[in-house]
Formats: sequence, structure tokens, C-alpha cells
Amino acid sequence: MRVPRLGDVHSRRRFLGGLLAVGAAAVLPGCSSSGPADGATGRLRIATGSPGAVFERYGSALAAEAGLLMPGVAADVLTTTGSVDNDLALADGRADVAFSLGDTALLALAGADPFTAPLDPTGLARLYDSFLQVVVPRDSPVATLADLAGRRLADGGTGSGGRVVVDRCLAAVGVGGQVELEGGPLADGAELLRTGAVDALAYVSGFPVPALVQLAAQLPLRALDLGDLVGPLVEAHGPQYVAGPLPAGPYGLPEAVRTVAVKTYLLAAPELSEAAAYGVCSVVFDRQDAIRARVPDVRQPTVAAGMFTQPVPLHPGALRWFRDHDRRGG
Repeated sequence: MRVPRLGDVHSRRRFLGGLLAVGAAAVLPGCSSSGPADGATGRLRIATGSPGAVFERYGSALAAEAGLLMPGVAADVLTTTGSVDNDLALADGRADVAFSLGDTALLALAGADPFTAPLDPTGLARLYDSFLQVVVPRDSPVATLADLAGRRLADGGTGSGGRVVVDRCLAAVGVGGQVELEGGPLADGAELLRTGAVDALAYVSGFPVPALVQLAAQLPLRALDLGDLVGPLVEAHGPQYVAGPLPAGPYGLPEAVRTVAVKTYLLAAPELSEAAAYGVCSVVFDRQDAIRARVPDVRQPTVAAGMFTQPVPLHPGALRWFRDHDRRGG
């Protein structure tokens, strides 16, 4: 099915209608087809990411608001190493909802490395784009990503979607396998860079990242310009990547740079009830003022883009939420 332009309301409605025709035959066993969130009960576990990063902070805000919107639901967050771990958590029952970078989600669907078998996540919403942020001390001799050959780079590790992006970028500049990667939580990576134990820090997240703001207050930083990598990444791996800006202000950078942005999804286990999935979508889109009050620096997603999680299929509860929103003329 052709995905319409985001601003094309009539095409979007035709798109929703086509999805509904398919989704009507795919209602999960034991799930109510009524849709509204007030029937949701039980526990809602949201897999997020490293403490202090955007996934974890935004996920905590979603959990708090979900508990208010759905009184019968006990929502909490699961701290993880990132997107790869999150997709696995949905599959093995540790989580009900999870954040995932789009390229990682596609690898999960295909069962491609770092996954060993195909997984079956469903989509709740496309969120904001996440940005690859590679920072070095301002006086570092490292000027490009290729300059990291033979040097040490802290990243999120094998359980993170950031490792997938970093590996692909290093390969694109011809230094794949030539950089020593140091995994671990974001806070650990920031400390390694501050003390000089690594030469650079890479993290894929929304912008700005509080841990990097704090690091910049102790160590003057410079960000690497990665804009020229978008074309090779798209050619090699598909349209999950777009160019994005990395402003100078929040990290006190000497100048703004271009970077690689990655689509970001909120996913659900296919077993999640329709009522709960509907409710999570209501939290994401209907309670944005309340979420903004909790995490004012996190960019809020738009409904116009939110339904486009393909090729990850929309969960039936999410599909009903977008249908109802469209009927209300939102």
C-alpha cells in the first residue's frame, strides 16, 4: 500500500481505511474490539534506555500519565541498554511497550544481526527522530569519523540501537573494525570521555541529551559533522536515515553541525490488549501538555506522522485510536 504524504489528509484517510480493512481480520484473541482505554487493566511495562537519556525520561513521563489516564493500569519503566534489548524484551515477555530506533526494528522483523530469529513487534506510533551525536574534546585532533581509526569510542554497546548506527557509519567511512568500541551506559561513556579514557563519545537519542549537557559544563566539546553519511547509509540500508541538524547551543559547541537522524518508534508486544494500546496512544498524543510539563525539552510527536510505522504493522488498538482521531477531525 502506498504511504501518503504526511500532510495529505484525504490520502491519509484512505490509508487508514485500507489498514482498517486488513486490521479487522487481525483482532487479537481475547482482545476487546471496543477500543477505548478505560477498559485497560493490569501491568504496563515500558522498556526505555539508559538512565538520563531521552528514552528513559520520556518513558517515565508516559508511565506516569498512563497511570492517570488508565486507573486500572499499573505502569512502570524498565531501564535497558537500548533498542536491541527493548525489541528482545517485547519478544521474551519482559516488556509490553518499548522504544526502538527504526533501523533496529527492521532488523528485528527480519531476524538479522544482532538478532538470531525474526521477531514480531507491532507499532503504536512513530515518534520524534533520534540523532547520532558524536562528540570529542574541543582540542581533540579528531576532525572526522574516519579519524577514529585506531582510537577508542564509547557508545551504548551491543544492546543498543546506537551500536547498529555507529557500526554502519564507521563502515561507510571505511574504518569498520578499526575503532575500539567501549559499551556501557551513557553516564559511563560521558565519564570515560571526561577523564580521557576514550577519544570520542557516540550516542543516538533525541536532542538535547541531559548527560551531554552536564558533560559540556565540565569539558568543552566539539561535535563531528556527519551529514555526508546520510546518502551512503540510505543506499546501503534503506530510508530509515535522514539528515538532521545538531545545534550548538545546548552543548556549548563552537558551531552547529549536520548529523544522521533515525526514525524512532514506540512498539508493543502483539499480545498487548487493544484497550491498553489505545490508551498508550491517547497518552502520547492527547496528553502532550502534561508530558511537556514533565519533560519540557523532549520533542513531542505529531499525529500526522505518528501512524507511519511501516513496515512494522500497527497494533489493532493503535489503528483504532488513529481512526477515532481522524473521525473527530483532529
